[in-house]
Amino acid sequence: MYSDMSDSNPKSKIRHQIDENLKRIYDETLNEQIPDKLTQLLEQLRRKAGDADDGGA
Repeated sequence: MYSDMSDSNPKSKIRHQIDENLKRIYDETLNEQIPDKLTQLLEQLRRKAGDADDGGA
C-alpha cells in the first residue's frame, strides 16, 4: 500500500497497525445488529408510506 513499507521502518509499522485497526472496526460495524428501536421506527415509516400510497389512489 505504501512505497516505504518495510519491517524496519517504524512509521510503516504504525501505518500498518492503523490500517488493520480501521479494517477491524469497519468489519465490526458492518456486523452489528440494528437496534430494536430503529427497526420499529423503520416499520412505522413503512406503514405510514403504505397508508399514504393507499390513500392517494
